[in-house]
Amino acid sequence: MNHRVLSLAIVSLLLLSSCGSLFHPKAEEFYNQARGATGQQTALALISMMEASVRQAKTEVGESPGLDNLHNQFHAFHKTFCEFTESQSATTAFEQAYTLNKELKTIFHRLWKFKNDPSLRAIHLDLLLARIHELRSVIQSIPD
Repeated sequence: MNHRVLSLAIVSLLLLSSCGSLFHPKAEEFYNQARGATGQQTALALISMMEASVRQAKTEVGESPGLDNLHNQFHAFHKTFCEFTESQSATTAFEQAYTLNKELKTIFHRLWKFKNDPSLRAIHLDLLLARIHELRSVIQSIPD
């Protein structure tokens, strides 16, 4: 019995790890749609999708398709960090991108809190878009 519990725990950890999470199946769809030849290309395609979702969310209120797409695209984007090479991961640009991703997560959580308040929603969407633009520049600066 103990071996079954241990085996189940190990399998669960592997399936729910950051690079292979099953919690957000729509994220996997976005990830597959954006999939490029490299992690960098995939990340840039997802950034374009996130920009479009932010623009869509600016025209909506409350819990909306734009915010839902953005949420899933963030989860898909997180997976791209597992696709960068060791040499790319060792760069300061990669570390900066990783930090920006954490900032975007915080901004998104605040955005979600204020999704029904038009003025605070707009402020957080603008901040999110500015950081996404910064993230694009940083991802583009990671050497091939």
